[in-house]
Amino acid sequence: MATKAVSAQGTKVGVDIPITTTVDTVTTTTYKRFWFQEVKSTPEIGEQPNTIDVTHLGSEIHEYIMDIPDQASSTLLFTMNAQPYAAATTASDGDKVSNLGLLQMMSKTAEYDFIILYPQDKIGFKLRAQWAWSMGSAAVSSPMEVNLTLVPRGTPVPIFLTSSTYAVTYDANGGSGTMTDSASPYSGGTEVAVKSNAFTAPTGKVFAGWNTRADGTGASYDASDTFVIFEDTTLYAVWIAEE
Repeated sequence: MATKAVSAQGTKVGVDIPITTTVDTVTTTTYKRFWFQEVKSTPEIGEQPNTIDVTHLGSEIHEYIMDIPDQASSTLLFTMNAQPYAAATTASDGDKVSNLGLLQMMSKTAEYDFIILYPQDKIGFKLRAQWAWSMGSAAVSSPMEVNLTLVPRGTPVPIFLTSSTYAVTYDANGGSGTMTDSASPYSGGTEVAVKSNAFTAPTGKVFAGWNTRADGTGASYDASDTFVIFEDTTLYAVWIAEE
C-alpha cells in the first residue's frame, strides 16, 4: 500500500486476552477479543509531511501511515480517548468499560495478539506484540488521551478485506434448533452485537457462551458482546456440564 494520508476515523484496534476459568479443579483458558474505542490517530511511521497529499481528507482526525510494516522492529503508536474512566470488575466487562479499564485488565509483562483494521482502505493486519501505555495531554476542547505503543514480536500478517459484506452464522455445536441473524450480512468493519442463545442444550448441559471455534479454543463472546467483522464468522455454542 503506497504511503499516503488517511483519516483515522473507522480504524479498529483489538486485542485477544486470555480468560482463565476453573471448574471442579479443571482449569481452562479461552481468548476473548476486546476492541479499543474512539481511536483518534494511528501510527506515524517516518516520511516527510511535504511528500504526502492530504488534500482529499474530509475529516478533522488525520494520520500519516506508511505501508503495512514488514519489520518486527516497527513500533506502532495509537492514540485514543481515555475518559470517562470505568474499571472492569470481571474479564467479561472489558468491552463495556473505558480504554483505560481495558488496559488495566492486561499484564504489563505479557505479549498479546493484536488486530488492527483500516476498513476505509480494505486492509488490516494481525500481530503478536509487547505493549506499553502512557497518558497524553488534554485540551479544553479535547478529552484526556491514552497512548498505546505496540512492539511487534513477529512479522505482521496482512488481512485483506476482499468482500464488502460478511456473514454471521450461529452453530448449535451439538445442541438443537436454529438461529439466524436478520442483519447479516454486514459491511466490513461493522460492529456486530452477539445474540442471546436460542438453541436447546444437549441433555445434561447448559449454555456457557459463544466461541469462534467448535472446540472452544477461539475467541469467546457472551450475549450482548460486540465484535468488529472483517471475515465470514461462525459463532459456536459452548456447552458445559449442568451442575
